[in-house]
Amino acid sequence: MRPAQVDLVITAGAIATMDATRRIIRDGAIAIAGSRIVAVGKRDEILATHAPAKLIERPGGLLTPGLIDCHHHPAGAFLISGVVDELPQLQRLKERVIPHEDQLTEDEAYVAASASFAELIRHGTTCFADAGGPRTAATARAALDLGIRGVLAAKSGDRSGPFGGEVPSAEACLAEADDIYDRFRGAGDGRLKVWYDLDLPQAVSDTLLEGVVERVSTRDTGIVGHFIGQPTDASRNPEIERYQRFGVFDQRVVLAHIGWLPEDDVKLLAASGASIAHAPSSSLMGGNGWVAHGVIPDLVAAGANLTLGTDAAAASRFLDLVRVMYLAATTHRDARRDPLIMGAHSVFEMATVNAAQALGWADEIGSIEPGRAADVVVFDATSLAWSPHRLANPIADLVYSGSGENADTVVINGRVVLEDKRLLTVDVEELAKEVDRVADTALDRLGHRPAPRWPME
Repeated sequence: MRPAQVDLVITAGAIATMDATRRIIRDGAIAIAGSRIVAVGKRDEILATHAPAKLIERPGGLLTPGLIDCHHHPAGAFLISGVVDELPQLQRLKERVIPHEDQLTEDEAYVAASASFAELIRHGTTCFADAGGPRTAATARAALDLGIRGVLAAKSGDRSGPFGGEVPSAEACLAEADDIYDRFRGAGDGRLKVWYDLDLPQAVSDTLLEGVVERVSTRDTGIVGHFIGQPTDASRNPEIERYQRFGVFDQRVVLAHIGWLPEDDVKLLAASGASIAHAPSSSLMGGNGWVAHGVIPDLVAAGANLTLGTDAAAASRFLDLVRVMYLAATTHRDARRDPLIMGAHSVFEMATVNAAQALGWADEIGSIEPGRAADVVVFDATSLAWSPHRLANPIADLVYSGSGENADTVVINGRVVLEDKRLLTVDVEELAKEVDRVADTALDRLGHRPAPRWPME
């Protein structure tokens, strides 16, 4: 029988399929035709039955599903990295992050989002969920140009919350979100989805809640939002009760951070089907306490769908989801003094299959199977960090010993966007110059610039 013609075959020392059995294939290969994976198996079998137009061989590589960042602020944050490093959370948000976002121009948002997406792809992330941000049309254009997959969400908050900032009306929030939905849903050959945002409970009126839930309930979409929670002796969190009353948990919803919740609400969230986006790097950088005192391990134990996020370049100071996996797999053990909480395989599920489920893409991404979208990454496992017995336990090796810097090849929707660690969809040197250019303007406007504490000559 003549070999089937395909566009691309990638071979690797090991493939973590993340299929229902979590099968790992040594000396494996995948075949890709168009935007789809058409075959997965042993290298020799795939090459014998498929004739690729392009062959990428990585015998020392680990091939995995593309990582999925379920809480990320692409627009703006990249430009103010370094000016919010060591400040209390209220000050960093109220005095710097929110004023910066409110004044952001379309050009600045586009450059910042492009840089964010370049860093995500460069570290093995193929899909993002916008956590609700400004200038969403610019974010959409950057995503289309860089070739990444993702969920867009225009920031929606019509009350003055704890962090201040501009307060548009509920009608204005909904009109902007509707416009983004109509313009970009399904753009990029289906790479972009558009969801609705509930910024955080304190910043959302009942009118806006009703409007978002009504739209989401009648459209193929979902809700993103922040939900931090505060320490309390009460048996229920009043904002959880409010969201429940308005039907938020009847929709597809991803809530970020979840610091403190009463036990009854932990059980409610787990039973509701809501997904939780955990961003440990943001909490650790900001000293927020969501790791040391939060309920993330309790949500995991209760069966909630946990995912991971980098939050933002300024909040985490890196956009490497592998590093985030390491933090998620280790910091809670120390806080709870329990070495069995949230190990490497659990957090890898959070960054792949759990995240795909959260974003309504479980049949498309998050695993390597025939018929799925070809969103994959190859991590170079040839360094000493992966020794001894390279690829004998590849997921643990990646999470504990590797980093996103090991990403060698990235494919999104069948398109090679990173090869030999070189980004193919943007000139990184020119992009860096653009970041410096627009950051100068944004920082001058904000009135703050990065400054070392020690003398610099």
